[in-house]
Amino acid sequence: MIADNIAAVSTRETRGGAVVRAAIDIRELVLQRVLLPGEQVRQEDLAHQLGISRGPIREALQVLAVEGIVRYERNRGYFVTRFTSDEMRQLYLIRELLESEVLRSLPPMCEDDLTRLRKINDEIRTDENSGEVIRLNRAFHDAVTEHSSLTLLKGQLATIGRMTLAYQSLSINALSDRHVVVSDHDDMIAALAAGDNDLLVDIARRHRKASLDRLIPILS
Repeated sequence: MIADNIAAVSTRETRGGAVVRAAIDIRELVLQRVLLPGEQVRQEDLAHQLGISRGPIREALQVLAVEGIVRYERNRGYFVTRFTSDEMRQLYLIRELLESEVLRSLPPMCEDDLTRLRKINDEIRTDENSGEVIRLNRAFHDAVTEHSSLTLLKGQLATIGRMTLAYQSLSINALSDRHVVVSDHDDMIAALAAGDNDLLVDIARRHRKASLDRLIPILS
């Protein structure tokens, strides 16, 4: 009996690990635009591509549907979530309302944290891999907001970030000059160093608008 219970726990843990791995791999396919917004996600193809059985793939897709990365259509299956230009404007408006409050709530930032932000931004400046740049950009913004006590608002921001994963990649790839992003980040770091949260909010608003302005012509 004990042996059976141990075996059952081990099986669940192994399956749980496969589901986590599948979810990570599928997110990466969306981030790298291998799977495009509106594209059907075929479980058989993913199982073959990722080397994971269909059971964990199916469970991973259920997780990603909750996150908003994919959506399920009855009798049709899963599709990468696609947003219209109007929906994207709404998402950016929600993001602005949430992020502005989070930024205003930030305590003074210590020198070690400022140094970490500068290091991440220097990596964005020099890295040639667009997928890595997207991850670094997310890491930069997470590091900016991590000391806010508004945990519920930060959770909602993270939800929007997951929902728009494919479009973050699209926005970065649409850049004609990455210096625009890096320069905005430099200005954000300077505002944080000065303890000027109102200026930080204004710079972040400009930063979001530039991203949205790159996306809207593509989505329209």
